Formats: sequence, C-alpha cells, structure tokens
Amino acid sequence: MLHTENYKENKKDLSLRLILSSVPALFFVVFLWNFWSKGPFALGFNATFFLFIFLALFVWVLYKKNFYNHRDLLWIVPMILIAISYSFYDNPFFKVVNLFFFPILFVIFYNQSFLINKKDKIWDFVFISKIIIRFFSFLSKIGKTFYLYLNLLIPINRNKKNIFIRVFSGIILFLIISLTFFIPLLSSADLEFASKMKIFYDWFSSFISLPLAYKALVFVVLTFLFFSVLTAWSEKFVCEEEVESKKAIDPIISGIVLVGILFLYLFFLWIQLNRLLIGSLPFDFKEVESLVKSGFWQLLFLSIINILIYFFTYKKTNLLVQKILTVFTFASLFLLFSAAYRMGLYVKYYGLSYEKFFASYTVVYCGLLFAWLLSRLFIKHRSNIVKFLIFLFLWMYSLISIFPVERFILNTNIALSDIKDSRIRLFELTMLSPDVLSPIKEYKRVGLLEENVAYLVREGDEKLDEKFDWNPWIKEQERLVSDKKWYEKNLINLFSN
Repeated sequence: MLHTENYKENKKDLSLRLILSSVPALFFVVFLWNFWSKGPFALGFNATFFLFIFLALFVWVLYKKNFYNHRDLLWIVPMILIAISYSFYDNPFFKVVNLFFFPILFVIFYNQSFLINKKDKIWDFVFISKIIIRFFSFLSKIGKTFYLYLNLLIPINRNKKNIFIRVFSGIILFLIISLTFFIPLLSSADLEFASKMKIFYDWFSSFISLPLAYKALVFVVLTFLFFSVLTAWSEKFVCEEEVESKKAIDPIISGIVLVGILFLYLFFLWIQLNRLLIGSLPFDFKEVESLVKSGFWQLLFLSIINILIYFFTYKKTNLLVQKILTVFTFASLFLLFSAAYRMGLYVKYYGLSYEKFFASYTVVYCGLLFAWLLSRLFIKHRSNIVKFLIFLFLWMYSLISIFPVERFILNTNIALSDIKDSRIRLFELTMLSPDVLSPIKEYKRVGLLEENVAYLVREGDEKLDEKFDWNPWIKEQERLVSDKKWYEKNLINLFSN
C-alpha cells in the first residue's frame, strides 16, 4: 500500500515537472521570438521574466530533491541580478556577453549544488572535467523525455502503446529530417523538384501558418530540452575526492623557476619607475599604443599565467619555496599595478569605451584575486582556489550587470575632455545605446558635447570640417525604442522620453 502511494506521489511530481518544463518554452516563443530579427534590443522585461521562470523551475527541483541549503543563495542571488539587468539597461555589449556567460555559470553552480559535500569539496581540474561530462548527460535523457511526454498527452493501453509510439516517432523524425535537410538540398539540386515542393509548401501554408509551425517546433524542442536538462542535472552528483599524491613538486626545479621569473619581474618593474614618475603619455600616438594598449594586454596575460603558477605550486612544495611564492605573488601584484597604471593613463587622455571599461574592471578582479591569494599563504589549511576564483567572478560580473556602465562612460569622457592635451573625441560615443539617450539630449542642449578642436587641428584630422551632428544618432535611438513591444522595453526606455 505504501509502495502504491509513493508511486502515485512520484507520478504526480513527474507530471508536474513535465508540465512546468513547457512554461519557459512557451514564454520564449511568445515573448522572445523577436530576438531572431531584432537581436539584443528585443531583450528587456521579457528576458528578465524568462530567466526568472527558468531559475524558479530549477531551484524548485533543487529544493524538492532536498539538496537546497541557505548557502546556495551565494550563487542564486547573483543569477537573479544578472536576470534583472535586462530590465534596467539596453547595453547591447553586455546583453550579448550574457548569452555566453549566464549558461556557463548556471551549469557550474547548479550542478555543484547536487554534491553531497558541496561545502567542503575542493574545486580542481578533475571537478571541472566532471562538470563538463555532467553537462552533456542530458543527451541521454531526450529519448525518455519524448516517451514521457507522449504518455502524458496520449495515455493509451499498454498493449498498443509501443506500436503507437514507434509509428508516431517515425513520422515526426521523418518530417524533421526531410524539412530540415533532404528537401532543401534536393530543391537546390533540381529546379523542377523545387517547384513541386513549392506546391506542397503553398498547400501546407494555406491552412497552417509557417511562422506558427516554426514556433510550435521550437516550443516542442525547448520543452524536451528543458525537461531533459532538468532530469539529468537534478540527479545526485558524485565527485569523489582524489587521493592526493604524496609526491610534491620538486622544490629545486620550482624554486629556480620562481626565482628566475621573480628577478625578471623585479627588473621590469625597476625600468617602469621612470615612467611611473613622469605620469604622462608621449604625444606620439604610435608610442602611446605600444606603451599602453599593447603593453596592458601583455601584462594582463602575464597576470593570468601568474595565477596558474600559483595554483600549481601552492601547498605543493617545501617551506622555502612557499616563501619565494609569497614574494612572487607580491611582484605579480605590482606587475598588475603597472598594467592598471598604463590603462589609467590611456583612459585619462583617450577616454573610456566598452573595451577599456571592462578591461579596467578585469584589473580590479585580478587585484582582488591576488590579494586573496597572498593571504592564503599565511594560512595553514589548503584553500579552495578555483571555487573562490569562480565565485568572485560570478559576484563581480553580476554587480557590474546592474551598474549603469554607459552612463558612467559618457560622464567620464565628458569630464576628461576638459583636461589639457585631451585626445578624447566625444562623437565616438555614438557607439552607445539608448541607455544614454536622455543625458545626450540634455548635454547637447547645454553644449557639453562640443569637440576638442585644438586637439583635432594638431592631429590634422581630415574630418575637422564635418559637423559632428548628434541628431541622426538621437533619431536612430528613438526609433529603436519606439519599435520595441511593451515587453521588450526596460526601465531606461520608459523614462527616456
């Protein structure tokens, strides 16, 4: 009797998850469909609510499976902030980057939530590799998902079930493959065949709208995908601790490498002292580009290498090498300061852009990370370096997502344009989105968008005689906002008029 009750309860819960998995899919095809034509500007309130529904579904299952605890808020809250950012700003750069980072961060943190020992589990390359393997585990669930949905929608007796499912599966598979691959390829190979197929398409579209058919197909695919992912990633995650090798990294080899790199860094920093004391850039643009723009990325890349060196030597060598590692980390931090100083001078004279803003934010991230790594060397127990690295990235990324980046870039460039010898061209800010439409109108009215003519004359600008007219940009941003449906807008759009 108890077994029957548990079966009915599990069946009810399964049916509920099957139905709820279709909700984000339906929301996507109804409210996010214009993304294919409008791009990131179609993502506003709709994207926020879609991500809310998506997160709520997965967190609900996490809770139902008894794996949720209050520490999971450390990754859930940043995910919510990223979702809210779509309702705040139009920033197309960040919205596109979100499409890449949000899924990656969600995969890592949601799957680690199903670890038995998730609080104390050391994140290493083995853990990350198992996360990657677990990511693809949903592929094995697609067949079962199809069977469950078919059984939910068309309940038939057990004797006829297998035959019906096989026939229905064959028809659906044939239509998908034919419409996607065979008919388009054969039509391109023979015009007469294409004309015959056009008659079929015209007949088909006479009673079924093709856009509606596409939406229905995407709805079905996303529903299957969401449930398959939900099923695969909601299973207990077993990641056993690797037996730590007693053989440490050779202290002589690692010590020589660390000391050698350390002396190179110290020599490099000593050379930089003259430029640090000067505090200004040369007027030759090519020299500036070599000194700052190229040099910054090289130093930032070296900082990443330094983090890897730290990871492979931390707590794996003798005490002497650990002391050398402490000095090495200090030198790495000063090397990062050199990169930050170069970027600061570049921003001072040439202003901010998307690239320079996020590059500067990356320096802040690396600085906090190096400071934390340095503190770990004075603690006896082994710290969870990779976990902290990813958690710090998650929180800093989520916080910058709700920061008014474009307004900050605009105001900073206007303020810096008054500095003597400024090379900032305010008209380059036409790269920005409707996020700054209102302040641009106001700054244009009071004359704050006038160009630095003296600098342009000195540089021999060929476009000096052209009028830096902001009106086309203003009209284009107003058109972008007016073309949006109500659910594609954000708070900035509502208050930009």
